[in-house]
Formats: sequence, C-alpha cells, structure tokens
Amino acid sequence: MAKETATKSAAKPQGRLASAQKAAKSLQRPQGAAVPRKGRFLRFLREVRIEMTKVTWPPRAEVVQATGVVLVAVVIASAYIGLFDLLWSTLVSLVRLG
Repeated sequence: MAKETATKSAAKPQGRLASAQKAAKSLQRPQGAAVPRKGRFLRFLREVRIEMTKVTWPPRAEVVQATGVVLVAVVIASAYIGLFDLLWSTLVSLVRLG
C-alpha cells in the first residue's frame, strides 16, 4: 500500500512544480519543427531589450566610488602577494645556497 502511494505521488507533480512543468511543455515545439536561426536571434534580442528595461542602473557617483574601492583592493592585494613572493623567493634561494 505504501508503495502505491509513493508511486502515485511521484507520478503526479503538485503545486508550483506542476504548473512550471505544464508551462515548459506548452513552450516545447513539436518533434522535428525547426526554428530558423534568424527568428531565434531576433527573439533573443527582443527578450534582451525587455530584460534591460528591468535593470536598475546605479548613479555615476556610486559607480566611480565602487571602482575606486576595487582599485584600492587590487593594489593592496598585489602588494601583499608581491611582498610574500619576495620573502619566499629569498628564503628558497638561501636554502639552496646553504
């Protein structure tokens, strides 16, 4: 009896999953139906334009500030890595000579 219930529930998706699967099936094309490349590309461009209207672009001052933070972080990280590289290479050369 428990196996029957498990099989039935596995065969029937419920809730949001069921509606998502139905929507995905409705978007599928029939077997062998090919969409021309140009049509797919134009559809892609239309969808890109729609999504780009939904983007919230930051103000210029915020972009400049974030860029400055990134550049400072890169300088600090490169100095840190460069210092340790210098120390380790010096240490390795001393060990090889001694």
